[in-house]
Amino acid sequence: MLVTAKNRTVPLSLPLGFFLVGEGFFLLASLLLALHPEAVLTPRHPLGLAAAHALFLGFGVGVLLGAMHQLVPVVLEVPLFRVGWGYPVLLLFGLGVLLLVLGFLAWPGLVPLGGALALLALLWFALHMLLTFRAAPRWNPVGTALAWTVFYLVLTPLLGLLQALTLRFGFYDPERLYWHLGAGLLGVFLLSVVGVGHKLVGMFTLSHGERGDLLGLFLFAANLGLLGLLLRERLGYLLLLVAYALALGDALFILRHRMKRALDLGVRHYLLALGFWGLSLLALPFRPAWAVAWFGLGFLGVVVAGMLYKILPFLVWTHRYAPLAGKARVPLLKEMLPEGAGEVSMVFLALGALLFPLTPFGGWVWLLGVFPHLYALWEVMRR
Repeated sequence: MLVTAKNRTVPLSLPLGFFLVGEGFFLLASLLLALHPEAVLTPRHPLGLAAAHALFLGFGVGVLLGAMHQLVPVVLEVPLFRVGWGYPVLLLFGLGVLLLVLGFLAWPGLVPLGGALALLALLWFALHMLLTFRAAPRWNPVGTALAWTVFYLVLTPLLGLLQALTLRFGFYDPERLYWHLGAGLLGVFLLSVVGVGHKLVGMFTLSHGERGDLLGLFLFAANLGLLGLLLRERLGYLLLLVAYALALGDALFILRHRMKRALDLGVRHYLLALGFWGLSLLALPFRPAWAVAWFGLGFLGVVVAGMLYKILPFLVWTHRYAPLAGKARVPLLKEMLPEGAGEVSMVFLALGALLFPLTPFGGWVWLLGVFPHLYALWEVMRR
């Protein structure tokens, strides 16, 4: 099949649908963080579980699924196997996460149903990606990072399902919750963020210095480090430090060879998020709960918000204005986003993430950053 830019194009409604679902859960998680900070930092508290699943699954994975529908055809240079499959995945995923969160909040009977629907959505998505990846003529390190991400997207809910079944049938082991958390936070988000960041930072800084070998070494160290950490081996932590150094080196190498000297809003979010990842690594041996909070809010929350500032304007401009270019006046891509709102949001999100493990006030600071973020994205969509 002849692969062109046209047949790799995904309808705007598909990634946008995932982004809107993700933003809804982002707002819900942020409200829970502000109203019930003590529950979020208490292991296995129902309100904490609701906030965690709204933030990590609803927001983090939701935005990731939308982005992957758009990015995978670009990275692999093949069209999606069946673009239409994305819509039932979106429906099952959104409904499943909603029921799961409501179950943790008030109606425990909804948890199995919500979890089953979300798992079905992720299995369908994984099958779609598998069939798409099989058609790729060649892989690159970014494609490999996304393939690992799909693997952990399936493994994480399966571990969660196993944990839920053990509660029902009497062979519960809290250690399995540790595996569920590790596979989700490190397996899904760490590999996807650094892999996608390698691609997007290079694109948006016009860099000619991308080194795939650094990303490949990062994937090797991160996977082994995750396994070692879950097995409680000290080497696992050391390998994660190596993975962090490789991710920093990759980002710095790209920036050193960039042609666009000014760092835009999305790239600054990415670099700030890398700082929070380092902070969470330092805290991990001493304050695991602080490490999870800094990773979830400071790394994941900040970087996803920043990537949306780049991805969404590009998608909206491409679908709405690209056909009119040269025929009528169209806005410049940089005019699509109100950067001032994004700047304000970045400051409050970063400060709230930093303060959250230290004081309940941090949740309210974080919440103040959510509203200018939502406003900025709304302005992009209405232009």
